[in-house]
Amino acid sequence: MTKDRKSEGTDIYLIDLRYAFSMNHFYEFFGENVPFSYIEQESYIDFKSMAFDLINPKIKFRKYGREKLTLTLKAEMTPEEREKLIKINKENKFRFFYDYLIENIRLYKNEEDE
Repeated sequence: MTKDRKSEGTDIYLIDLRYAFSMNHFYEFFGENVPFSYIEQESYIDFKSMAFDLINPKIKFRKYGREKLTLTLKAEMTPEEREKLIKINKENKFRFFYDYLIENIRLYKNEEDE
């Protein structure tokens, strides 16, 4: 079991991973034989592996939500890790196998806490 990272000054961020093309493109390329959920899951695993390798293997990721072609993840990381994530993303160092991209990174605001 991993130790609680709150003592390291972590915050919760939301990260949006989006399929780079339209659903029409997806079906033209993959056909009906490959479900979109499979590509989404593989891209989630890709992202976690790259983030662990390039930033820190202690970052905690959870799936948070899904809307159309976008998968939102909840990530517990320090502000320094977030800045490194933004920098790596701007430098296009994330190479998803299935044409995903990081669309947005934002601080999580829980309405119950306000």
